[in-house]
Order: sequence, then C-alpha cells, then structure tokens
Amino acid sequence: TTMAMWADSVKFVKDIIDTKYHKIDAAEAEITESMDALEKDPGCSKSREHFSFGLRTLELIQTEDINILLDTILSEVNGKEKEGLENEAKEKITSRDKTIEKANQVRSQLNI
Repeated sequence: TTMAMWADSVKFVKDIIDTKYHKIDAAEAEITESMDALEKDPGCSKSREHFSFGLRTLELIQTEDINILLDTILSEVNGKEKEGLENEAKEKITSRDKTIEKANQVRSQLNI
C-alpha cells in the first residue's frame, strides 16, 4: 500500500502541475487569438478585453509554484520520465514568458 500511496501522491502533484500548464496554454491561445483580431480591428473592445484577461491570467501563474511542485516529484522519478518532466516545465515556462513579453509589446503599441 505504500507504493500505491506514493504513486497516488506523484499523480496528484502531476495533476496540479498539468492544470497550471493547461491554464498557460489556454491563456496563450486567448492572447494569440485576440492579437490576431486586434491586428484587423485595433478598436474592438471585446478583443481588447480577451487580450487583457489572457495576459492577466498568464501573469498570475506563478512559475515558482510550478518549480516547487515539480521538485517534489522529481526526487521520486528518474531517467527519461524525470528528463521529460524537466523539459516540459522549461518549455511551458519559456513559452509563458515569451507570450507575456510579446503581449506587453502589443499592449503598449495599442495603448491597452
């Protein structure tokens, strides 16, 4: 039963991390979609609202939380699984940071 509890704990933490990743993906998609719409119509209030909401969501996702959660399970896995988890985290965090940077440029260009 100890192994089952351990596996459940790792899965539970991974589910939390995956939820954060999903929020990143959804916010990035909302920002990208809004930026495309704003290129066509910079004055569209609905697109501006979606853009601002997506950016705010991304900014609220604390990458430190992801790293702390990840550290709790990395000690329990090894090899390819560990490498995969580390790479996934790097990709998501880098993608989040780049999207925020790009969105801030658009925000200043369009005075949002």
